Amino acid sequence: MSPFDRARRTVASNVRRRRIGLGLTQEVFAERANLDVRHVQKIEAGDVNLTLRTLSVVAKALRLSLRDLLG
Repeated sequence: MSPFDRARRTVASNVRRRRIGLGLTQEVFAERANLDVRHVQKIEAGDVNLTLRTLSVVAKALRLSLRDLLG
């Protein structure tokens, strides 16, 4: 597995864990982040390469730093 694949899976896992920890559905999280719910599903599945802008929006919606989201 490439470093990019590992990073994508780490972000996917962190997003899902944090979203659930905050008690948010994918729909509510998508609305909070101004993303399509299908895009959120793909993020949590690790199926998309995220731009820095999207990573930033996701981190803000989950009240995380980029470091925590990527770590």
